[in-house]
Amino acid sequence: MNENMSKIFLNKEISLRDLEKGIEFEVDLDNSNHSDDESSDENFDDLVNNDEAELFSGYDEVLKPRYASGVMVPFCKLKERMEPITEDGLILKEVLICRAGEVIPDKSVVFVHYDAYLDDQKEPFDSTRLRKKPFKFLLGDGNLIPGLEMGIKTMKKGELSRIMVHPSYAFGDMGCPPRIPENAEILYEVQIIKFIGGKAAVEFEEMSPEAQKQASFEKIVEVFHCENQLASDLFRRSMYKPAISRYRRVMNLLQDISVANEEEDKQRIEYLLKLYLNLSVCYLNVQNPQKALIYADLALKLDPDNVKGLFRMGKALYLTGSYDRAEHYLHLAKKQKPFDNSITQVIKELERKRRVHNDWEKMFCQKMFGPGETKLKSDVMFEEPADFVLCIEEQIKEFLQSDESEFSFSSNFTESQLEVVKYFARTYDLAFVFKIMGREKLNKIAKRKNSY
Repeated sequence: MNENMSKIFLNKEISLRDLEKGIEFEVDLDNSNHSDDESSDENFDDLVNNDEAELFSGYDEVLKPRYASGVMVPFCKLKERMEPITEDGLILKEVLICRAGEVIPDKSVVFVHYDAYLDDQKEPFDSTRLRKKPFKFLLGDGNLIPGLEMGIKTMKKGELSRIMVHPSYAFGDMGCPPRIPENAEILYEVQIIKFIGGKAAVEFEEMSPEAQKQASFEKIVEVFHCENQLASDLFRRSMYKPAISRYRRVMNLLQDISVANEEEDKQRIEYLLKLYLNLSVCYLNVQNPQKALIYADLALKLDPDNVKGLFRMGKALYLTGSYDRAEHYLHLAKKQKPFDNSITQVIKELERKRRVHNDWEKMFCQKMFGPGETKLKSDVMFEEPADFVLCIEEQIKEFLQSDESEFSFSSNFTESQLEVVKYFARTYDLAFVFKIMGREKLNKIAKRKNSY
């Protein structure tokens, strides 16, 4: 196998479902892979997680599982140190790094790094490490090579093990040419990065809609813990939109569930508070402060003194230009955490922005109504800050002087922001166009035919 062919093959893992439907090897041209790390749903303002770095810090330097001084170790030698994990002795295992804790439960979402080797071949034919992206899968869903899955079911978080798989538990008599020859034994070197218990969520998804509506409070709580962890993992990897989807799904379940007593209601409110706070910070990260406001407000209705709720409410208000209200909430947050650097920085930025806003407002008023005027006339009152209004007018003026016939604005503009655009479109005799194409909104202005 030449070097280029090897790189092509390593760009994609082989799953059992690929083999069942027929596999084609393709070059993966997408290099924008996210790293998989995280776990907490509590501290989204301090997202630092070194779990994976700690797990693998000594892997290359200390452990050379397949090689000793650059000399390849044949499978027959490796087997001498391995123990069978099946009665027929066709799957063998050697633990290289042992960890404490529980064995991975069935239906868990598991994150692993692995290298897969053939006998007498120096390089792996499949490697998540070379792809620089851990493999994530649901344990027990039948998507893994059977022997590998059986080996992983015996492992714990952080464990590094060698798993030798007989052809009958791997790719069989046929193999998977040209990548894997016929009747081939496979050696997997696997490390468990982490796992998230997903059994409750999987079982809930498999229930009928009627059964889901009748699910007990205990069952919904189990689903919350699973979905919340999965969503938090997505957040840690900056996958905010799918995280929002999972948070909202379990939020709707908790909002609709009937509780039997005061203790259950207290527990429900506690979980909803977490979800509202997490949704608020997610929407801040997707540049949607209006929705961040909604969920921060819901959080504060449950806990008016919650410092995260106060901070996120203040930050969202600041981003929407409501500087006075933002200042109120940010100072309430700072009162509780006077030395919190995040709060201090946003307050400083708010004060700087307010000064700029006031300067722009004076310039805008003088520009439109002369030096004697200091307030906007009632017929041109806008909800948006004066600096935004002036910025839109400057953009439209530049467009008028250009050779372009159309100019597009952000699809995320709010109604009040679009009102500013429409006003200047009328002022400068331009056509305003609003369309929905597929799932995308299109906001643009266009020069009329007689104007260019």
